[in-house]
Amino acid sequence: MQDFKYFTYGYSPDLRNSIYGLYQPVLNCFLIVFPDYDVVGPQLTAILSSRYLLQPIRIDTADNYAHNVIDNEVCEHWSISNFDKIFPNDIINQVNVILADQLIPVASLSPGLIQIEKEKQWAQFCLFCLRFINSECKTGAAGLWIDNQIGNLDIFNMFEPVLSVQYTQVVANIMSVLYQGRDLATTEQAIIDLVNNTDDSLAHRFNLFLEGYNESTNTTDKLS
Repeated sequence: MQDFKYFTYGYSPDLRNSIYGLYQPVLNCFLIVFPDYDVVGPQLTAILSSRYLLQPIRIDTADNYAHNVIDNEVCEHWSISNFDKIFPNDIINQVNVILADQLIPVASLSPGLIQIEKEKQWAQFCLFCLRFINSECKTGAAGLWIDNQIGNLDIFNMFEPVLSVQYTQVVANIMSVLYQGRDLATTEQAIIDLVNNTDDSLAHRFNLFLEGYNESTNTTDKLS
């Protein structure tokens, strides 16, 4: 998993930061963990809802949480003790983030049930794209919005028009491609083409963002 170019461990070098995970109740495990939920979490949850429903969980509130216990290498091997607080309607409407009481280890998923590594890579790729979009929005987190009612979700226009009309359309197109995408390689190429066909400046910033992505979101060595 570490060889995947969009991989991040999912914690922050500042261990005081909150850490969140997206939990899939049917699989009873996490598909991704990350610290910047307030910035890109609702958007990521909505994008992934075209594949499966996910419940946002704040995992650093668990009694047994430690950054070297759960990260994006092993998050599919963990569940939570208080999953009884998860209700289908709340997931559909993205009502709340649940605070984990305890992290519970779970057995490996059956290979025939889901290709878990591919799903984890897809989630990591979507997170990368949303972080890039956010880096292009000059107002930062304040420049993001989302309709919390999934049934009325404007999935293709989730960022306020704080950019030029041209760039705003590119953002909407990227969101559309992510929401409808199924194959990672095909979707990745479609987004690269969108960026490259916009202008050289955006393409250059995209490449620079990717080059520095792992360094900016991971520590040099895995924390222990």
